Amino acid sequence: MSLTMSEKEKRSIAAAVQEKLEAHLNHFPFARYPMEPLNEWQRIFCDPKTVPSDTLKKALSWHFGSWQRKDIALSHRKIIAAILKAWPEYIDHPSHNAEQAFVFWEQKLSDWHHGFGAVAFLLHLQRPDQYEFADRHRIDAMFELLKTIEHAEKERITTLSYLDIQDYTSFFRSIFPKLPHGNESRVKLDRFLKSYGNRHAYKLLPADYKSKEATIRSFSWETITSKRFHLDLIPHRSNADILFACFLLSQETSDQGQTDFTIGDVIEQLPLGTAGICNPASFNYALVSLFGGQKQRDYWLFQNQEVRRAFTEQANKSTRDMRFYLRYADEPVSINPKYVLTEEKHDGS
Repeated sequence: MSLTMSEKEKRSIAAAVQEKLEAHLNHFPFARYPMEPLNEWQRIFCDPKTVPSDTLKKALSWHFGSWQRKDIALSHRKIIAAILKAWPEYIDHPSHNAEQAFVFWEQKLSDWHHGFGAVAFLLHLQRPDQYEFADRHRIDAMFELLKTIEHAEKERITTLSYLDIQDYTSFFRSIFPKLPHGNESRVKLDRFLKSYGNRHAYKLLPADYKSKEATIRSFSWETITSKRFHLDLIPHRSNADILFACFLLSQETSDQGQTDFTIGDVIEQLPLGTAGICNPASFNYALVSLFGGQKQRDYWLFQNQEVRRAFTEQANKSTRDMRFYLRYADEPVSINPKYVLTEEKHDGS
């Protein structure tokens, strides 16, 4: 029996979501699940025969929260390997309807506890008009919300079945139009359900912990422009240089005219995922290099010149403290004036 809800029940669930939304989005790991690759994958996966194995592997890594990461859990690596192995057989049967595809993978994946979500994700990528992105956490969240409104199926639990995916899709598409966030309602609801269904994993986080989504999530040296900063004077093209450019662009967007900061201020405006750099090791190394003098970088003026030296030494070490910048969060820095356009040029006069 498929899930049904009255309009009153839909509104009640939307209200419950809205009440909890901010608290749970504060825990969402944005850099593990950037939205940018999804549109391209949906285009490619519509024809499974055209999907390169590397793209399939990347998409599945994304699903498991390991985008750009090498530390994928063993159970997840096994699922990815099993899907890659069975993919040629799968695409030999293009006549599979969605339920047949689901059964195919259910028979191929011995670890269905972890395999279910990967298969649901593949169904979503192949048929985004028919299925939302479901997984155990999101479906658990759905049933928890049904309990809060005393729904007729409040005692139902996740069975990792095809029906779960169908009902989740119906549930999701009934609720997101009721939220007051316009075009952002779909993404906010998806992220909320993921976090809410996985809330037990965040119990040990500090009470004041807040994750932050990068405002600049893609970057190209060929297309960036600025009316306030000399981006053309940035001499290198490494991640540290990209982060400096992103920081300047964020200042231009905020339009505050500020040039004096603390190192902590700078870090606050460059969350993991900025410019699409989602690998924590690469990102944190770039932050260390950002404040150093490697390759004659001169992006900042320091009140204490020992700070630049300390960052340079740290960046040059083979075994470095990737959170080194936290030691100097209160140190004052200012943008080197050479990268700031003069008022005359800024005004176009």
